[in-house]
Amino acid sequence: MAIRSGETRLLFDPLESDPMISDLFISHAHFDHSKGFQFPIQKKHSTKETRELYEIDTGHKTGNWEQIRVGRRVQVGSVEVEAHDAGHVLGSVQYEIITHNENLVYASHLNFADTLISKAAEVAPCDTLILEASFPAASQRLPPRESVTSAIVKWTLKCIGERRVPTLAVDPIGTAQELVRVFNTWTELTVVVHPKIARINQVYWNNGVGLRYVDAGTEEAQTFIEEGKCVVIIPRRFTVTQYGEFRVAYITGWPTQAEKASGDVFALSEQADLEQLLMFVKEARPKAVFTFRGRGSKILAELLSKRLGILGHVLSAENGRAKPVSMPIDEEKLATCEDYILKLVQVPDLTYDKRELIARALNEGFKLQQIEEALNRLEKRNALRFSQMTEGYSLP
Repeated sequence: MAIRSGETRLLFDPLESDPMISDLFISHAHFDHSKGFQFPIQKKHSTKETRELYEIDTGHKTGNWEQIRVGRRVQVGSVEVEAHDAGHVLGSVQYEIITHNENLVYASHLNFADTLISKAAEVAPCDTLILEASFPAASQRLPPRESVTSAIVKWTLKCIGERRVPTLAVDPIGTAQELVRVFNTWTELTVVVHPKIARINQVYWNNGVGLRYVDAGTEEAQTFIEEGKCVVIIPRRFTVTQYGEFRVAYITGWPTQAEKASGDVFALSEQADLEQLLMFVKEARPKAVFTFRGRGSKILAELLSKRLGILGHVLSAENGRAKPVSMPIDEEKLATCEDYILKLVQVPDLTYDKRELIARALNEGFKLQQIEEALNRLEKRNALRFSQMTEGYSLP
């Protein structure tokens, strides 16, 4: 998202670098919003929690960065920018842009309901609201949070009673930490988490969110799993189906067809559904709303007019760019890319998310065309195996 006021131009959650815009703002640490941390030229603005989560998740340090604090304004050119809590994940914010004659709010992912570890998104009254339609369809509404978490706990205890290891597949940032707190609060079960989630949990702990858990990579965790009196929390793209004693449930507001077919599903999300977004807009009282991303953006824009009498516009990316000409493949660079990917995919029985592999390779300076070709070649010669169900790679 690019916003211009006079001579001042700002980028929000960019997927591509624009050297003509000197300041960019990152709303939260999820990989599809935090790519801007990779861009070396621009000054990056975010909360310290977002930066810490990005660095622990990717293993890359961020330079040319300036901290944003919730409730405080920073001056950038002719405008001021103030962050407001988005209620989504640790450190997530909305950005209010104050110009000489109006104020705009950019809100990407937000959650408009309290959880055990966060408060609902703060509402900043504004003239113009730029709002991401995070829900995939109007019919997919989230049930009350308390009933879902209660059902998850009951399902977990039932699995243990059947001598199965209850395993919850979740988004590693946000939902994973909420579920750790749920089991810490409501049960005496030991919570065993995937090493990636353990690293993220530590960032939450360092920022005042106390969580009790055991890293699955330790001998202690293996003992708890063998005894069968624990709950295991893993990333959604990780698979444990090769172990017969594990029973998997997917915790997400928007499950894939593969997830629906392969396990139990509980509709818990750190993102707002359609009804929550409409309530959020009603309280913000904007004169106009620009919606973006996904099929839901048109639905949201239409309902804003019908229900609230607020003018809704659908934003779409410009498609006028010419398609890049395919360049000759540098075989030496391609071989280096293959070696790098194989260094990442080393643990047997672990599925590595394709998007994360691509993101890490991009961070190392490889081009997207090189990465995709390297993955194709590794798969063709049976060095890697790709799963359509998990959209990830593993060792054969």
